[in-house]
Amino acid sequence: MREGIVHPSQLSAAERSFRSRIAQLGHDHWFLRGTLSVRTRTCGKPNCRCARGARHTSLYLVQSHSGKMRQICVPKAWEDRVRQAVQDYQQMQRLIEEVSELEWKRLRERKP
Repeated sequence: MREGIVHPSQLSAAERSFRSRIAQLGHDHWFLRGTLSVRTRTCGKPNCRCARGARHTSLYLVQSHSGKMRQICVPKAWEDRVRQAVQDYQQMQRLIEEVSELEWKRLRERKP
């Protein structure tokens, strides 16, 4: 075995669990980085319900891209899928951070 390479059998149960979950998420999930924002507005039509206080609501996905903020309106039919993709992205990030922390500790302790 090459130096510094850890065989899966040498991983802790926690790390095997994190890596397994990463593989499961990566296999059949969509991922979207960003924040969901619900916006309300009035359309300006005098006879519309929003003129009487029942404003229109829209869901936006907002993210920083190349140093600039960008946003996109999420169609109603896609809201559940987009919400799940954002949650899955966040979960994947947490899992990757956990594995990274374990690798950091391994490196600090100089243990393969």
